[in-house]
Amino acid sequence: MENEQPLSNEKSLQIIQQMISQAKSNITDNGLGWLLWGTMIILASLSTWFFIYTGSGNIFLGWNVFGIFTIVMLTYDIFKPKQKKVRTYVDDLLRLVDIGFTICLFTVIFSINVAVSANAGFGFFLMIFAFLMLIKGGAIKSRSLMTGAAVNWIGAIAMFINKDFKYDMLIMAGAVLIGYIIPGLILWMQYRKLNNGLKN
Repeated sequence: MENEQPLSNEKSLQIIQQMISQAKSNITDNGLGWLLWGTMIILASLSTWFFIYTGSGNIFLGWNVFGIFTIVMLTYDIFKPKQKKVRTYVDDLLRLVDIGFTICLFTVIFSINVAVSANAGFGFFLMIFAFLMLIKGGAIKSRSLMTGAAVNWIGAIAMFINKDFKYDMLIMAGAVLIGYIIPGLILWMQYRKLNNGLKN
């Protein structure tokens, strides 16, 4: 068209930089989130197993601490100053996935308190953990996260079959170790390798 103005060199460079920023935001995950949440879940699970084994009165103390930690982290995430960056459709979609996951998480917690057994409730936890990992793994093309999702689904099925809640906590810890911690370590090592390569 005759009215279209040619792009200046400065505008062309700006568009290229925006495209690079979009690509980086879509494919990177430093793995630290998986390591942090995985560690917290494992500690809560093992503490519950220990409290049941020793006959403690408050077997869910570890999960209560985990719940407080989760609320603090979510509150910080909502109110922290947002860094200005180029947001893409994928970024917005993954944000909605995080919101949906959080709502499901608190719905399961509510159901454990009013409707379903702890045995079933913690199985549902692993189900939604697996779903989140599948979506995030697909978005960043991480086979380790998608494998971790499969492990968590298998863990959920094992928890539904098992009727002794004490062993559910060991299943939960094992599924999260394989499904969260190992993929988190792989992503962290890949992220460091990528950053070291960019610096050199």
